[in-house]
Amino acid sequence: MGTMKTNVTLFALLFMSSLLYGQEKPKTSKVLFEPGNISTKYVEYGTTFTRDGSEMYFARSTQQWGKGDMKSTIYHAFFDGEKWSTPKIATFSGTYDDSDPHITPDNKTIYFISKRPSAAHTISSDIWKVKRKSGGGWTEPERMPNPINSEKSEYSPCTDLEGNLYFASDRLGGYGQGDLYMVPNKEEGLKNPINMGDVLNSETGEWNLGVSANGNTLLFEASQRKQNVSGYGDLYISFKRNDSWTIPQNIVELNTSGSDLCPFLTQHTEQLYFTSSDSLKSGDTNIYVADFSSIQKKYQEQAQFPTQYLLVVNRSEHNISLFNLKNKKLQKTIGTGLGPHEIALSKNNHYAYVANYGSYPKPHEQAITNKQLKWIDTLQNSITKINLKDFTTQTITIPDNPSPHGVLTNIDGSLVWITDENKGIVREIDGNKGIVLRKYATMIGSHILKSTSDFSKLFVSNIESNTISVIDRNEQKVEHISTPAGPEGMEVSPDGQFLWVLCNGANKIMVIDTKNLQTVKIIDSKGKFPVKMIFVNREAWVVNVFSKNIAIFDTETLTFKENLTLESSPLGISGNQNYIFITLPRKNLIQAYEPKSRKVIFKLSEGMEQDGMFLLNDIGQLISD
Repeated sequence: MGTMKTNVTLFALLFMSSLLYGQEKPKTSKVLFEPGNISTKYVEYGTTFTRDGSEMYFARSTQQWGKGDMKSTIYHAFFDGEKWSTPKIATFSGTYDDSDPHITPDNKTIYFISKRPSAAHTISSDIWKVKRKSGGGWTEPERMPNPINSEKSEYSPCTDLEGNLYFASDRLGGYGQGDLYMVPNKEEGLKNPINMGDVLNSETGEWNLGVSANGNTLLFEASQRKQNVSGYGDLYISFKRNDSWTIPQNIVELNTSGSDLCPFLTQHTEQLYFTSSDSLKSGDTNIYVADFSSIQKKYQEQAQFPTQYLLVVNRSEHNISLFNLKNKKLQKTIGTGLGPHEIALSKNNHYAYVANYGSYPKPHEQAITNKQLKWIDTLQNSITKINLKDFTTQTITIPDNPSPHGVLTNIDGSLVWITDENKGIVREIDGNKGIVLRKYATMIGSHILKSTSDFSKLFVSNIESNTISVIDRNEQKVEHISTPAGPEGMEVSPDGQFLWVLCNGANKIMVIDTKNLQTVKIIDSKGKFPVKMIFVNREAWVVNVFSKNIAIFDTETLTFKENLTLESSPLGISGNQNYIFITLPRKNLIQAYEPKSRKVIFKLSEGMEQDGMFLLNDIGQLISD
């Protein structure tokens, strides 16, 4: 419990809990918390309590909720076992616009949001923190560094017992208006936020959130979802199981026609505190409390994971396979141009683009060896756009771009980028009109495309020029970086900090810092001809084609862990925390591995000469069964 006295007895803890931090335990329906003292005629929101329930912090504003740039102040109150004290302004607040306080489970740190000026950044809603002094009181506020903060706004920081930091932000590179992020607490501390993914985040807005102490229950405010009672903001709940989040559910018992947000769960998830404006006509915005046990039980029983689909390119059949991973069956095939190699998926999961390369292995229904492999070359100059709602396709022809290979698309599929290996060009194309918007000069052999999460930088591997081209779309300039021989496959780490480049001519992996474009390390690929890779569970799985193995590396230390030996040459790879899929194209086979045990758990045998793959989470019945 940090610097707080350690002689707080179990009796006291149970006493606090039974009194619901000062009042009787409510039923599922919400109860106004401390009316007249904490909840008043003013706006109160963003409650947080110490672990034993003896202190609380919250934000208060004398201005009207939802009207313009509301200024708030953080208040502090004590519970003496019978009643709450009159709130006073916290020692670190009162001058600037401060809100969303969160005291960590060890009671040592308070994170909060502030618009106070900083020498390191322009004024915006950023995450700040204060630390508890050994003699009592709090240190001077300290702004959290970038990239935890950004040029945009951050909201509602909270932590779990492991010290992982969660928050919401409308920064560039998300799925919608606002997204939920998590910063893992590692040995070196809090560094780089990771977007919490498309199961939780959507095309609309995800904002103020709260997390259980064990990090397995998440509540957040979502705006403008179809399930909402109010477009202004409803409370949703999701549960983490085996490192995956269930589909968020609207907490219908609590949501109103007003704004419902800023959830806080007590240490043992017995009570839920949250803010509500109650109705669109209400002038009050106050703090409420509800019994969480019945809510938790109901929504845990109803919780479901999204249906997952695997999209796989079949080079020698000139189509895409769509597998339903719930029943492990082929659901549909979608035709493309000749010899497709790579596939790109829009961030909102609505569209897929396939580059029709034109060069493909001679069809073979039976398994063959690498020596038996023969190639067919047919000039192609098109990409195929696939609508994943109805599976209609559109062929986009680019006459002066023969054999497109690398393909990348943005959040909603409105932009698509393709490589021209022969001329050393990347073309940016309007995904709706099919017209070329601009060209970027790279280098001969431009092969694979990756990007930062906001698509401000594109990374291009130039396999014949032994370089990486970095396209800065904001500055409209291109920079080239020398690499070991044969750069081909690439991936950007989940936190966006590093670019891993697989150099198959040298059997090396080059790790580059995406911010300063400096080489961090060059490591041996532990196999021959590395071409593709995936990040999962803080590991990098690297496909080595000629040595028929998967090399697994620790992404924290950049060290080798182990090799998986396969019976045939691997090529494509995709996956998540639950599955890692690897194609064995000579055998027309896809093997699904369980990431932790490294064991094959099932196989998919439909398709021929499989290559590029993508996993798709369907949380809104995007794909019809």
